[in-house]
Amino acid sequence: MDDEIRNAQGLTEEEFLRQYDPDKYAFSNPAVTADIILFTLTGDDTAGSDAEAFRHLQVLMIKRGDHPFMGKWALPGGFVERNEDVDEAAKRELKEETGVEDVYLEQLHTWGGPGRDPRTHVVSVSYMALVDGSRLNITAGDDASDAKWFKGDLKVINHKKQVNDDGFVSEKEYELTLSNEYNRLSGVIKVIRLMKNGIIRTSYKLVSAHGIAFDHSLIITYAILQLRKKIWYTPMISGLMPKYFTLGHLKKAYEAVLNTELTMENFREKIIKTSEMIIKEDDTSLDCMPDTVYMFNPEWDEHDLL
Repeated sequence: MDDEIRNAQGLTEEEFLRQYDPDKYAFSNPAVTADIILFTLTGDDTAGSDAEAFRHLQVLMIKRGDHPFMGKWALPGGFVERNEDVDEAAKRELKEETGVEDVYLEQLHTWGGPGRDPRTHVVSVSYMALVDGSRLNITAGDDASDAKWFKGDLKVINHKKQVNDDGFVSEKEYELTLSNEYNRLSGVIKVIRLMKNGIIRTSYKLVSAHGIAFDHSLIITYAILQLRKKIWYTPMISGLMPKYFTLGHLKKAYEAVLNTELTMENFREKIIKTSEMIIKEDDTSLDCMPDTVYMFNPEWDEHDLL
């Protein structure tokens, strides 16, 4: 008795795979790319790891050397090759286009709407990392004609909210500005949040873009909003801080990401008492420090917050 499962054509899985054409959907299915949002924190003039110099959030961009959007700025990234893991593709593309390697990339979101790319239907898997930019040697390569850091500024320019019996509809328009001494790029993104019967649905729409290729201003906006959330419940910033730091130094790093000033009282309450992410360092050899010194809690676990 044949116990193997057969499909409607009477084929076993082995028989089905033997006759399967891997190119069956090659010309009808979407292509897949990986795009990388690399953030760093800098001072007023140069990228650095000095916590006292933290003033700005910056984004690494590459200048496209070929069509489409030739001459405009985009996120590092490119197409995933056949039989290549998408995570590996992200690492490969980042190295090929910027020279950056050995960076942990966190998978962030997938973008799949038609019309994102004038060449074909492209699905993009986006990745994010917050890194010490002073330790990276940025070198443009592959189809990138240039690669530079841009100061990122994201602000709300319009907001309206309608509340009804079973929820609300909120629409926010964000203006993204990317700038350095040579360029000023911008984009406007609308974020729509619909809450109904306890379920929240969020959608993102690209309204306009100037100097930024594809829908990358939308992807960067999403990444900045996620980064602003994640710094409160993950130790992302620890990689940019020295082992020992003052609360004032750490607050400057948070203010650079959030693009807003924080009161010391509220910051202390949230980062120490609520999350317990940092702890006071009691090493007596550090008594020469002018302020109380802290370090990231080595026993901290985000699951303890649940």
